[in-house]
Amino acid sequence: MRRRCGWLSSLFRPRRGGRALPQPDQPRPDSEPEVVDKRGASNEVVMENIVSNSDFSEGLHLWQPNSCHAFVAVEGSGYHYGVRPHSGSSYAVLTHRTQSWQGLEQDITENVTLGTEYFITAYVRVHGEVHEPVGVKATLKFEEESSSTNYVSIARISASQECWEKMEGSFNLTTIPRRLVFYLEGPPPGVDLLIDSVTISYKKTERSVSSTIGGTEGIISNYDFSKGLHPWNPICCHAYVASQWSGFLDGIRGNSGENYAVVSKRTEHWQGLEQDITNRVSTGTAYVVSAFVRVDGNVQGQVEVKGTLRLQNTDGSTHYNPVGSVLASKEKWNKLEGSFSLTNMPKHVVFYLEGPPAGVDLIIDSVNISCSGHKQSKEVKVKSGVETVIKNPHFEDGLKNWSGRGCNICRHEFTAYGNVRPLNGSYFTSATGRVHNWNGIQQEITGRVQRKVLYEINSSVRIFGSANDTEVRVTLWVQEYGRERYVGLAKNQASDKQWTHLKGRFLLHAPFTKAVIFIEGPPAGIDILVDGLVLSPARKLQATPCPKIENVLYGVNLLHNSAFTRGLAGWSPMGSCRLSIQTEAPHMLPSILKDRASQKHISGRYILATNRTEVWMGPSQVITDKLRLHVTYRVSAWVRAGSGGHGRHHVNVCLAVDNQWVNGGQVEADGDQWYEIKGAFKLEKQPSKVTAYVQGPPSGVDLRVMDLQIYPVDRKARFEYLKEKTDRVSFNEFHVLDEDCGRNQN
Repeated sequence: MRRRCGWLSSLFRPRRGGRALPQPDQPRPDSEPEVVDKRGASNEVVMENIVSNSDFSEGLHLWQPNSCHAFVAVEGSGYHYGVRPHSGSSYAVLTHRTQSWQGLEQDITENVTLGTEYFITAYVRVHGEVHEPVGVKATLKFEEESSSTNYVSIARISASQECWEKMEGSFNLTTIPRRLVFYLEGPPPGVDLLIDSVTISYKKTERSVSSTIGGTEGIISNYDFSKGLHPWNPICCHAYVASQWSGFLDGIRGNSGENYAVVSKRTEHWQGLEQDITNRVSTGTAYVVSAFVRVDGNVQGQVEVKGTLRLQNTDGSTHYNPVGSVLASKEKWNKLEGSFSLTNMPKHVVFYLEGPPAGVDLIIDSVNISCSGHKQSKEVKVKSGVETVIKNPHFEDGLKNWSGRGCNICRHEFTAYGNVRPLNGSYFTSATGRVHNWNGIQQEITGRVQRKVLYEINSSVRIFGSANDTEVRVTLWVQEYGRERYVGLAKNQASDKQWTHLKGRFLLHAPFTKAVIFIEGPPAGIDILVDGLVLSPARKLQATPCPKIENVLYGVNLLHNSAFTRGLAGWSPMGSCRLSIQTEAPHMLPSILKDRASQKHISGRYILATNRTEVWMGPSQVITDKLRLHVTYRVSAWVRAGSGGHGRHHVNVCLAVDNQWVNGGQVEADGDQWYEIKGAFKLEKQPSKVTAYVQGPPSGVDLRVMDLQIYPVDRKARFEYLKEKTDRVSFNEFHVLDEDCGRNQN
């Protein structure tokens, strides 16, 4: 039996169901009048739906029936017992129901946030052996981290067979469970449930801002210190407000008003002024930070002043995220700017200003934190005229269009993170508070990337928090119909000393419904710094002229001492295995000698690799100086597994080309007979070192190799030979058919 959460019922306010009597037109209960900001900004409230495939136009995609049968009735295939939809051209039907709780569900975990009021509407009706209205309910299923499951009813209505009924309700979350599922249930067993157009929406404010500075709504209380230090607090130091009435510090006048804060008696660089902003920020919103600062005291030149977030989590851990910095001096006011976005809501969020050396006073005037959506959008131009799929690729517009993937992100200007400077432009972004290697910065690109179009990716990254190099990756998450897929786009080793470039190309073939690109990779605790991310259609390259190939001895084996007439001369072990020359017993050779091409090479001698402790161990030979670019090389060898294993094993000829692996052909081989490997390869770039070797069987299994050959092939001559051979076969077949036809006519 399912548990119902009475203690959560106060959070959810079901609206009254049932059919209402005719009433004069009145404002809807969930509508609001247009709000006009006194400082020049106007709000327009729109409703954003979080339910995917809400009208069943994509069938049951993303919907799941609960232990019953479900299908979508559409006009082309016939409606359920002639029932027409309330709106649109389709609706869902739940049949074969044996319990009242059986219905239709959708996982909405990724679509909800804390502190947001959601409104549910759905049109429902029933069909079957029912003679009076029956109850239909909307329910939330909470699956917690502790494996417990709770159920909360958020809306209900009495539904009948005669007409569609509108069910309405609302809910508000105070915690996010491990999994949150919305579903519709209620009618007695045996009664079909019909569902049309389900929406779960929230009020989204689209603000139109005037050009005045006052058009921003601040998160900081008492931003200009006009109320003294309330609710500011000094961090282990002394602070006071200097004003025109009490006297300015050393004659320094305020930058924008009559007051500013002075932080003195500082004995550590992290001491400064802080304010708790926990109740005024939320997840998923990009915030812009600005403050006017300067310093005073025994200081020469410029010193760094930083804005920082202190995030105190429910488990007792504390993370510090820099959100902006500036080089400040004694001579003038300097503007500190930055931005941040919270993905997870900690227990406490505290913003503070810090940075100057001990003994130096920090002076602060007019601190502002506001939603970045309140800023006027700036046109972002991508360098080199490349049309990028990514919006706000170089963070000129703050963190707009970006979000953290399981972590927090912040935008920085010059000198953030110590001596780190942007590589291109004026900004870079950091992903901090990472607890998994997949945490990073992300952007949804659904609708801006297309199938069967070649795209190229370009980004500059570095890390912070580790002296060791670590891998950073660009990954694309694609939601296809019925499954999820991760596509690696680019990767490279990044350090904390310099920016590293990530470049790659990709092509999507299958249809998809959602696409998100993100940067990930380093272990937990290491910050990722990103200096721009550009994703654009690949440029069409002009065809390069065919390379001129001369003085190539076609058909000549490149390998030295391939018949082992000089023992192991020219050969060396790959790894710590042991090599020796053996002679095969005559009764094992007939399978090889069937091939006329092999008869002139086969001598019966082969190379034996023993004491193999790794798959890649075997005989090898360096052939760097013998290879030519743009020439096709054919590979052939006879191989046989030795003692130490049972069954067949993969054996292949490999080429180590500048530490990259190239497959030259493979076969499955056992110890009963010899097997032939055939393959081919071609080099397009000049390598510094190429080693040919044979590998494959598991560790402990011996490997035998006979008559390994790598030789260049004249492709043009071979194509002419194959064409002549094909024409000859076709002529013979036609001649035989012609004679047969003549005999049949006689």
